[in-house]
Amino acid sequence: MHPHATPRSSTRGLTLLELLVGLSLGLFVAAGATTLLSQFLGENRQLLLRMRLEQQAQALADVVLSDLRRAGVWRQAEDGIARDGAAAPMNPYAALQGAAPEAAVDTLRFSYADGPLPEDTAPGAEPSAQAGFRLREGIVDARLGNRWQPLTDPALMTVTAFELTLRQRALDLERHCARPRPLGRCPGSGTCPPRLLQRRVALRLEAQAAREPTIRHGLQGEAALRNDVVEGVCPQ
Repeated sequence: MHPHATPRSSTRGLTLLELLVGLSLGLFVAAGATTLLSQFLGENRQLLLRMRLEQQAQALADVVLSDLRRAGVWRQAEDGIARDGAAAPMNPYAALQGAAPEAAVDTLRFSYADGPLPEDTAPGAEPSAQAGFRLREGIVDARLGNRWQPLTDPALMTVTAFELTLRQRALDLERHCARPRPLGRCPGSGTCPPRLLQRRVALRLEAQAAREPTIRHGLQGEAALRNDVVEGVCPQ
C-alpha cells in the first residue's frame, strides 16, 4: 500500500429503501397521533357542550321554581280569616291560570303581591305583579307584566319538554266549624265542608344542545306555593 494513501471509511449512509421504510413508519405514527388528537378534541367538545347544556337547564329550572314560589303571596293574608261564621275571603292571588290538578301544562300564569304595602292600603288594593311561564317553539318565555320575554337562547339550547303540574293536598276543616255534621247540613251547591289546599307545582324539563341534538339533558323539581288556599263553607 502506498504510504500516503487514505484508508477507506467503514461508515456508509442509508439506502433509499431504508429511507422509505423510515418515512412510512413515521407517517404511520403521525397518522395515529392525529387520529387520537382528533378523537380527544371531539370528546372534549362533546363534554363542554354537555356541561353547558346541563348548566343552562339547571339555571332555567332554578329561575322557574324560584319565581313559582312567589305565586299567591298575599301581604294582607290576615284578611282571609273567617269571622262570625262567614266564609273566609279568598286570596286574590291564589288563581293559577291554565293549571288543573294533576294535569301537565306548558303554559302557566299567576300573580302575587309585590312592592311595599302602604299603611292606608284598602283590602285587595295592594300592589301586585303578573308572572308566568310558557314553552313556545323550543323557547321558554317568562311573563313580565303584560309582555313575554325569552328566558332561553335558541342558539345554545332547545327545550323539548316543559311541563308544569299542579299537585294539591286537601285537608278537611269541618271539625273547626260551629255546626259540623250531623248537627249541620251542607247546602245543595258549592264546596262543603271547607278544606285547606296545600299546593305544589312540579316541573319536568328536557332540553338538547342546539348544535348537537344528540346531547340531551332532563331534570325535575318542585316548588311549594305560598299561602294555602281555603275554600268551601261550613255546614249550617
